[in-house]
Amino acid sequence: MAKRYFYFAPHQDDEVTNLGAAICADLEEGREVYCVLCTDGGASCARQLLADGSACAWHDGRHETSLSRQEFSAARDREFTASCLALGVKPDHIIIPPFRAPDSGCDIAAAKRIIRDAISFCPVEQTVIKTLLPVDWRHQNPDHTAIALAAGEVFAEEQCAELEYYFEMILLPAPDDVKLQKITPSPQGRERLLRAAAEYGRWEPESRRYAVGFHSVYDEFEDFKCEPCAWLIEHRR
Repeated sequence: MAKRYFYFAPHQDDEVTNLGAAICADLEEGREVYCVLCTDGGASCARQLLADGSACAWHDGRHETSLSRQEFSAARDREFTASCLALGVKPDHIIIPPFRAPDSGCDIAAAKRIIRDAISFCPVEQTVIKTLLPVDWRHQNPDHTAIALAAGEVFAEEQCAELEYYFEMILLPAPDDVKLQKITPSPQGRERLLRAAAEYGRWEPESRRYAVGFHSVYDEFEDFKCEPCAWLIEHRR
């Protein structure tokens, strides 16, 4: 029976900048891909930036948008959904759990609940889990750490078919004891990746699109546009 591939994104934008090339590769192989968002993204510094009154040269607008945490998270969800669609993920394969964790507040128990719920309909022998693996637990986002540890525990406890971890672009170069495989997209995949990344730069306040991703990690998106790829962790001693 065909496997199903579940990508667990800690925050809105991880599905493209860190996992997108792998998602595109799986889709081009005809695989059934699901993208699961694990947190609400509400702790981003971009929320304060959007309301500070400053001008922003790249989108020719001013930061005069005051959003509640719920409104801000919803805006981020719109970016996530549009990005997944641009990558080629089917609408009903984009999962935003109603009980997802608060940004910067995801623990292992919450992450395991999210993972188990997402894969619950799929036989374990068909289930492939993919997410990010922090290699320096002291300095990495705690949400990423919790989700990585939870993924490992669910994989072992349920005896799922496969578990793959990916290295975060922002942490390159990898430590010497971490062996990486670079996932380079096809020309068509590259186009989809760039379209997906562009969804995080849409400044259309009338449509409740506030380019949160670009306001949050602009340099990361610029680096990604220069070399859209993903880094599969093959081995860690």
